[in-house]
Amino acid sequence: MRYLLITILTVTTCMVASTAMAEAAIVHQVQTATVVQRDVGETLHVYGKVSFDDAWLQNINLAYAGQLIRLPVLAGESVYKGQLLAEIVVDPSAASAYQQAQSAVRFAESELGRIRSLLADQLATTSQLGAAEKALADSQSQLRQLKKQGLGSAIHEIHASYDAVVATVLVQSGQRVAAGTTLMQLGHPDRLKVLLGLEAEDVRWISSGNLVEIHPAMNPESKVKASIDKVLHAVNPQTRLVDVLVRLSGEQTRAFLPGMAVSADISARLFPDALVIPRQAVLYAEDNRAYAMRVEQGIATRVPVEVVLEKDGYALVQGALVAGQTIVTVGVAELSDGDAVVVEPAR
Repeated sequence: MRYLLITILTVTTCMVASTAMAEAAIVHQVQTATVVQRDVGETLHVYGKVSFDDAWLQNINLAYAGQLIRLPVLAGESVYKGQLLAEIVVDPSAASAYQQAQSAVRFAESELGRIRSLLADQLATTSQLGAAEKALADSQSQLRQLKKQGLGSAIHEIHASYDAVVATVLVQSGQRVAAGTTLMQLGHPDRLKVLLGLEAEDVRWISSGNLVEIHPAMNPESKVKASIDKVLHAVNPQTRLVDVLVRLSGEQTRAFLPGMAVSADISARLFPDALVIPRQAVLYAEDNRAYAMRVEQGIATRVPVEVVLEKDGYALVQGALVAGQTIVTVGVAELSDGDAVVVEPAR
């Protein structure tokens, strides 16, 4: 019995030692990548809508009361310089104002003639002559203004002052309109604006002058390069996004029409000399802290990192890593700090 106990203890000890040696001899096969240092720019993909540029819209207003008898244009229609936009019958009260202005001019002319005669007979003063001349000038100016507004005839026509597109029509044919009414708006076909919707948390990375590429939502091939004109620091209550204004002009407008939906890529933050590693090389510990496994002389070492940005399958990180070092990309989840590794060729 004594010899048997010694034998059993010897066999058990040998088995424990063999297991420990086997565990120590485990070598993990992994694939690796190299830490790269380079400048990285972030791009924000957003959506928006095209419209006429407000700064180039012309309001066609009616300076007097009247009734529209012809309205031969529609919203969205292209018009040429001199084309008829509207025809209005002048309201009798407005026509009466023109007749009164004519009478005022005739009276001022007569009064000026009388003062001149009196002055020649030394029965009037030069100051009276000056006052009569001013009265005539004022009445003539008033008459010219009314004539410019179309009150010289019973029917007034409004014509386009330049080649344009009818942006909106705010009245209907046959409608009676008051003085000061806006009949329509004309927009420049080569002066457009684009309002892009940006998430509120991204506003801090965008400013006037940032580059942007815009294309029709259904035609990504027709890209146009422009720059941001303004960032409106308020949330649009309809879209729940912050509006970013881009102005297009000339050749930039050829692929776009007002009302068109667009997609855009905005160049946002720039990270100079950033450390870049594959996204799959980043793991998170139980405390939710990120880390990577660095390989040196066949040993894997855990290195804490901070993920600054994830983009296109890569991660921008900060930490104890250095450009040129080797990190594990495949097999990293099975590693513990200090494990031995051997690098297998990438498949």
